[in-house]
Amino acid sequence: MLPLPICLPNQNIEPLLNELLQEGGITSSGELTEDLKVYLGELYSWNQRINLTGLKTIEEMAIKHVGDTLTLIRFLPDGIRHILDIGTGPGVPGLILKLFRPDLELILVDAVRKKISFLSTVIATIGLTGIRAEHCRVGINDIPGHLPPEGFDLIVSQALGPLDELARMARPLLSLNGFVIAMKGSKIDKELKAKTTYLQRHGWKTSIISTKTPVRGLRRNLVMLRKY
Repeated sequence: MLPLPICLPNQNIEPLLNELLQEGGITSSGELTEDLKVYLGELYSWNQRINLTGLKTIEEMAIKHVGDTLTLIRFLPDGIRHILDIGTGPGVPGLILKLFRPDLELILVDAVRKKISFLSTVIATIGLTGIRAEHCRVGINDIPGHLPPEGFDLIVSQALGPLDELARMARPLLSLNGFVIAMKGSKIDKELKAKTTYLQRHGWKTSIISTKTPVRGLRRNLVMLRKY
């Protein structure tokens, strides 16, 4: 598939990006802002023809996709290097996380090939290294290639599905002290109550970080799963 040309709307997105970064605790730089603009421009352009995200305006994409990733990055502990993003969709949070933290090594996987084509185009356009996008449905018979020898320090997913399914996918891919973060919306209590018994029985300790996105203040919950 040939990459579509970047087609930014006429509005200036830079002030909004700077506001998001400032409220999210990220030091803004010209390079970071430009890379985010490239990502958003490509996403907006591809989304005109291919359904990559339900968000229709570039402002919504910035507020929700960049904003959601900012809720995650502030809670990453020291020592994290290898990250797997399962069901990355339009690169949330994995690709944006790489822009914030170039030192991280990431593999982004998704079962939809057109999303991987988009991500591969953005990675090449910006010139990122230490990040791969792979067409993969994580499960018993299908795992990402190029796994780190020790396993992943962190496996992250945004609203992929039930917590027990994510835990089953993640277990064989984690490093000894690795953990999982499921990025969820405001309503998590019912799901967590339904899945807690299963998770405890299978050796998972759960905790929740309740937070809000910058600028818009959308409620988010980060569900952390650690092996006993």
